Amino acid sequence: MIKHLISRPLPLDDIMKKIKTLDMTAEINELVTALDGNATSDSVQSRRATIMRIANPHTKTLTLHCTGIGNISVATITTNKPSPHLFSVPGQSILFALDQSFEVQRYIRHETKLEKTDLITVSPNHPLLIDGNRTVFEYVQMHRGSTGLAGRINLLDKSSDIGVFDRASLKKVAWLPHDESAARYLVSLELLETIRDPKGAIVAEELIYHYHPAVAWKAFQMLYQVAPQHALSYLPLLRKHQNPRLDQLLHPLEMAA
Repeated sequence: MIKHLISRPLPLDDIMKKIKTLDMTAEINELVTALDGNATSDSVQSRRATIMRIANPHTKTLTLHCTGIGNISVATITTNKPSPHLFSVPGQSILFALDQSFEVQRYIRHETKLEKTDLITVSPNHPLLIDGNRTVFEYVQMHRGSTGLAGRINLLDKSSDIGVFDRASLKKVAWLPHDESAARYLVSLELLETIRDPKGAIVAEELIYHYHPAVAWKAFQMLYQVAPQHALSYLPLLRKHQNPRLDQLLHPLEMAA
């Protein structure tokens, strides 16, 4: 049943209501059983590849099911020393408890830093909705000697990025492309720029239409280096992203044009 929640676009309220009525422990156990059954029929190499794809040792997360809309995962909550960084989760996340309640610390997202707010308990049949564009969260560590599990449904937003914040100062220190295609295109454009490929501008003019603002901006920069006036003709296209950071970067160029 839980798979149907990310098989097609559904209103968030409908997903939340469904989670409140389902036995989420049984639903997760069913996904784990299906995952284990599929793995036993694969070769050793396939099983290793599957483990690398679905397991994230840094966040202690295991992805059990995914579609083009989102994914369903479980995370381990332990007493280990926390990471020195906090990470935003792009899109909408619905956190749900299994057999055991857990606590979540929430932070409000500002442009360059976080603001620590409230501590909230997620209990069985009482899920928590997190808007990744406005809120960063972290699981509160369990008591020494205890371990817990937290369930999560992630509804993806490919146009958003992963923000990286310093735990001590709460300041934003970096960002990571959430969308794999955006990351690949950014690296490709940077390589073309580094080796000064004569056809780099042609590639850039194609990628300036990419939906991710970081890719569009990098493509614009490369095109601007070769043909500034032609690149400026794409300013209306880039403005359609309605991205505050991109608008800030474009403003001086518009004023000088």
